[in-house]
Amino acid sequence: MQSAPSQQTFRSKNLLAISVACLAVAAAHIQSDPVAIGGSPNEGKRTSGPPVLNLPPSPSLPERIEEESDSASSDTAQQVVRKEDPSVLRGIWALKVTSAILKKGIESFETVPDYTASFYKQERMNGVLGDGQTIELKMKHEPFSVYMKWESGDSRGQQLIYVDGQNEDKLLVQPGGIKGRLTGVMKLDPTGTMAMSQSRHPVTKAGLIGLAHSILEYQEKDVERASGFVCELRDDQQFEERPCYLYICEYDSPEVNPLYRKSVIYVDKELSMPVCVKNFTWGKDVNPETIDEETLLEFYAYTDLQIQQKLGVADFDATNRSYRMRVR
Repeated sequence: MQSAPSQQTFRSKNLLAISVACLAVAAAHIQSDPVAIGGSPNEGKRTSGPPVLNLPPSPSLPERIEEESDSASSDTAQQVVRKEDPSVLRGIWALKVTSAILKKGIESFETVPDYTASFYKQERMNGVLGDGQTIELKMKHEPFSVYMKWESGDSRGQQLIYVDGQNEDKLLVQPGGIKGRLTGVMKLDPTGTMAMSQSRHPVTKAGLIGLAHSILEYQEKDVERASGFVCELRDDQQFEERPCYLYICEYDSPEVNPLYRKSVIYVDKELSMPVCVKNFTWGKDVNPETIDEETLLEFYAYTDLQIQQKLGVADFDATNRSYRMRVR
């Protein structure tokens, strides 16, 4: 993902270069406000091909570390401290710090008027994991506006437009290929059966802010529960050559989280936004060595992110001649 050209950029601080003894200080430090992001349009051409996602294998979480008993010697306690990695937070602090980063990211990114990106999506629908799809994405925050064009997969050529408060609050969709020439633009209920047959989440939750809100919904429940999971927040990670934090969470059982077994989230340090998310569900009789491959539920990634592109009304208009959508 290319760095967004800007006049002002987030001045992110290294939040995780701390020792175990300074966790309380880290929790307070994360509350500092980032500088609002700004920028100018990128004059270069965006790549239209599927992104090459250089996603490293998800590292395994360590076994639970039992608390030291009162009878434990001071030498043993010191050995435990020395084994701790200062670039890693574990347990409830990892969860709380990640949530704080995302909340501050939402607050700052809401001031960004618009952006474009290459959006990668792979989902399991009705128990079947579909092929990955690469989608050209245009987003505007006020009014909430979305334009998507599928560049790969079975839906290649499909276009989608949604603008909050316009088109009778309907989703405008034109399928790709011959089907699209026959049907033209269709108006669909964003949360209706037809619209949701191709996606696990409605278009009204599309984009980086929508993804961050969805993550926080689960994290807030985890904070309240404060048990039933193991998690880590790792510093010095990268996604598409951009510095990131990596948050990993594994749940103990379906009773704790019926939908997700494990979540892997890359949070861009500059934006404090989730730029890559892989969620895994539960499986029966699954090979432990290939469990992640067999239980992948959702895979979302944003690459080639370009901020403040001065998107206008025409970018979210089905009559835009460059889109060649057949409006009836």
